[in-house]
Amino acid sequence: MSRSKGGTKIVLTASEIEMSNFRNDPFAAFAGSFLPAPGIVKRFFYPETKGFGDKRAKIAPYGLRKIEALLLENGFTPSEVAVVHPKKLKYFIGPETRVVGISSMDPLGIAYVSLTYSNLFTSGGEPNNRTEFRNLLLNTSITKARQKGQIKVIVGGAGAWQLAPKTIREFLGIDCVLTGEGEEVVVDVFRRAIKGEPIPPVVQGNSPRNPEDIPLIKGEAVHGCVEITRGCGRGCQFCSPTQRQRMSIPLDRILKEVKVNVDSGAEMIILATEDIFLYGLKSRRFLPNRERIVKLVKAIAEVPGVKYVQPAHMALSPVVADPKCVEEMAEILITKSSYRRRGKPYITAEAGVETGSPRLFKEKMAGKALPFKPKEWPDIVVQSFGILNDNNWNPLTTWIVGLPGEREEDVLASLELLDRLKGAIAFYVPLLFIPLRPSILSEGSRPEIESLTDLQWEFFTRSWEYNLDIWRRPLSPTPRNLISSLLLPILGGLFYFGSAARKPTGPMMKRLIFRSMRRAFLEPS
Repeated sequence: MSRSKGGTKIVLTASEIEMSNFRNDPFAAFAGSFLPAPGIVKRFFYPETKGFGDKRAKIAPYGLRKIEALLLENGFTPSEVAVVHPKKLKYFIGPETRVVGISSMDPLGIAYVSLTYSNLFTSGGEPNNRTEFRNLLLNTSITKARQKGQIKVIVGGAGAWQLAPKTIREFLGIDCVLTGEGEEVVVDVFRRAIKGEPIPPVVQGNSPRNPEDIPLIKGEAVHGCVEITRGCGRGCQFCSPTQRQRMSIPLDRILKEVKVNVDSGAEMIILATEDIFLYGLKSRRFLPNRERIVKLVKAIAEVPGVKYVQPAHMALSPVVADPKCVEEMAEILITKSSYRRRGKPYITAEAGVETGSPRLFKEKMAGKALPFKPKEWPDIVVQSFGILNDNNWNPLTTWIVGLPGEREEDVLASLELLDRLKGAIAFYVPLLFIPLRPSILSEGSRPEIESLTDLQWEFFTRSWEYNLDIWRRPLSPTPRNLISSLLLPILGGLFYFGSAARKPTGPMMKRLIFRSMRRAFLEPS
């Protein structure tokens, strides 16, 4: 499709970090959210993916693809809508451009991973998400068009809530922020902006009435992302997806999006869901619908061209409630895994443990235990890890430090649970509590690094010590192993003595660095 010399009426984009597939490693994107990346590092860490001949983006965030589809299904033509990498904006923003639509997961870098680890591992430096989002809004093509008064900048996405305050919108030059789900509001806002009519500074979207109201993507999404469920319903107070209506996307619509991705060149398919066990859910007690879940996974795996299938999230209670479901999925997913540990394939997905305290668990997230009771949560976690490991699942787990109302005995309970899990194969990611919006705890206050107690620091440190023990590579002469076993501990030591020793993170960094050195030099397995 040729480009208009006068520019494209609607230009859709996202920051450089969100427009990259991180060399086909979805979990590497988590590190990219907080690690600073100078230009020379960017090209290797999250490179720009090759575009089409007309300079349109070949891949884009899944949410941006949904907005593109909404517009194309509601009267706009392909020549009027362009999905573009930030480096190519100058080819598409011109006198005829009226709207620049931007999608962002975490524009200010204040979500769980980016804020926590920018404080811990980069000495409180600016999260990379924030840097890249600001760079996008300062793009010369956008700023010139805004100065002429010809365009409206509209921002949406999972992190749009961060931009709702007036002072932030005005400072960044954003005309409208779309929060929530966009199916029922996006087209109207874009049409009004194109006509030059006033648009609200903040628009709240609602859940679509049924899955058929959600448009099918027209182009490849980052990591071949395909939505299989929306919403949750367990009612965790720290979480925003639980506020949305729960629905499962019909299998035929899912397979159509899989085919769009594969036909565009994607080899990996990410199953976007808050919990894969929610697919086809009929039980009020959250008992998995094994038949529909296994049928889903099998159907996707059998699509020609699909090399890898990666569930995004999973809950732990369904693992204990229906181990057979885990086993049957594993038989399929292990053949479609892109991950290896010491040469052997494994399956993974993100699972929230959050706390080992039954008291805090019952108060903040009781529904997460269903079909079991909140007081059983520590035992559920231990049992689920055993079942998962027995079936080649190695979960990436998150734990929340500093939940409102957390006491020292709650942190001790989490440490005790962590110790009970010693020997299991998993990855442990402790996170500082963040008051996400919308969520029940949106008005809560997040803990500051300087205010963490010794026990909370111990939890962070012990979690990462376990990660070093479980995931370190055996010392060998291969370049990759030498880097991970030798160079990283050495660079970590230089970082510690150079800048971190006097920071709140200093004691933790010191323990981790010396542990990694000991493992590398004294205990090479």
